[in-house]
Amino acid sequence: MLARAVVGSLMTILDILIWLVLLRAIMSWFRPDPTSGGGDVYYRVLSVLHQLTEPLLAPIRALMPGGGGMGLDISPLILFLILRMLRGMLLGMI
Repeated sequence: MLARAVVGSLMTILDILIWLVLLRAIMSWFRPDPTSGGGDVYYRVLSVLHQLTEPLLAPIRALMPGGGGMGLDISPLILFLILRMLRGMLLGMI
């Protein structure tokens, strides 16, 4: 019973991380108009997402050829796949 609760909690954490990585990736595609006034909220949210996800993304970028300095950053995709695999493994434990 305790193991099920621990696995359930870990799955919830993984789900939250998956959504944070997806949101950060999607938000990186857009830049708000600085004159519209919505930029402040956008950059605050992006800053929080960066603080929460960068500790997981930085090691992946460091392992990529060229340190991840290529034009397209695929580290969120790699992290997403890793998190989904971990979630699947946990799901198999229930």
